[in-house]
Amino acid sequence: MKYISHRKVVVVSLSGRSVSFAKGVPTYAPPQMHDELITMGIMPEGGLVEPEEKEKTAEPTMAADREAALMAQFDKMVQRGRREDFTAVGAPHLSVVARELGWANMVAKERDAMWDKWMQAQLEKEEN
Repeated sequence: MKYISHRKVVVVSLSGRSVSFAKGVPTYAPPQMHDELITMGIMPEGGLVEPEEKEKTAEPTMAADREAALMAQFDKMVQRGRREDFTAVGAPHLSVVARELGWANMVAKERDAMWDKWMQAQLEKEEN
């Protein structure tokens, strides 16, 4: 990427690279120097690009809300009874759960803990 300086300067990077800039002349600089150049006021030739805002999901952040959504999803998956929705040990596939709930921040540890809780709840229902 090319950068433009408002003055003549030689920039020596912490990464061991150095680039000589002439006032107003677009000059190539390696990507490793980007942050250092920006802090010195040396801007990219096309200007700064605003980072794209990530798409907001309706993924709950509260533990109780996540638990309720997972329990309902597990009920739905068991009622549907599709073998491909479950792993060899019988737990729901993480990818299936995350896809159907529309969650991006789903981890196996959370799924496993909630699955164990769901299984325990089913055993208690059978005992009563």
